[in-house]
Amino acid sequence: MKNYIILSLLVLACAFTACTKEDSESMGSPTIAQSSLKFSVTQKSGYDNIIYLNSQTSGGYIPFWQYTGGFSKKMLDTINLPFAGNYWIRYTVYTPGGPVGDSTKITVSENDPEYFSNATWNLLANGANGRTWVWASDVPTLYCYGNGPGDALTPAWWTNGLSYLVEKGVQNDEMTFDLNGAKNFTFNHNGTLTKAIFELDTTAQKVKITGSDISLGTKATYTIAKLNDNELTLVEQGDGWRNIWLFKRKGYSY
Repeated sequence: MKNYIILSLLVLACAFTACTKEDSESMGSPTIAQSSLKFSVTQKSGYDNIIYLNSQTSGGYIPFWQYTGGFSKKMLDTINLPFAGNYWIRYTVYTPGGPVGDSTKITVSENDPEYFSNATWNLLANGANGRTWVWASDVPTLYCYGNGPGDALTPAWWTNGLSYLVEKGVQNDEMTFDLNGAKNFTFNHNGTLTKAIFELDTTAQKVKITGSDISLGTKATYTIAKLNDNELTLVEQGDGWRNIWLFKRKGYSY
């Protein structure tokens, strides 16, 4: 009986080996070499955030482009890289024998002036340099957090100032928005940094933070009720009410 089991295992092992070898051979090798790949990646003169992709490899292969923030399967495509920096553009074609790929490196000289043309970007994030916001605890009313009517710009119903912030341990919280390679958000709570990203809708004047939140936040999509060089008021809008956060530029005093 023992010999029968051993013999059966040997037969199965041989069958598996034969099948694996046959499958491997049927896949074959790539039908083209990497040196046969023909493609171009060019940037628009005077506006190098705009990149033109052109697949020129013969044989009818469908291209697959990969780049920071996206991908494309088009033979000809135009993409936008809004942030300054160095980028790799990956080009791949799929053959019966598997994928064959290559890549090229490009440099974007500056953040896209058209993409970031709305003044809200600069006021909130100050380009690649960033802008840090802290609680406006010295605002003339002394109320920097609370709620009020649906159109209120300062807390009116539930009003809180520095003493409440101290009670919650958030009086020294800082948040920084910057556009250094991405839409970056950094939350600083007592020296502990949380890195995240943000999205800004300049038409609706709304900001959404993913991966973190503002101090005493509710993880809402916040409406920017007031924004200038020194002041930032965010609200969570409800039906006839709003929660209100008053911040100021770090270093600014009323």
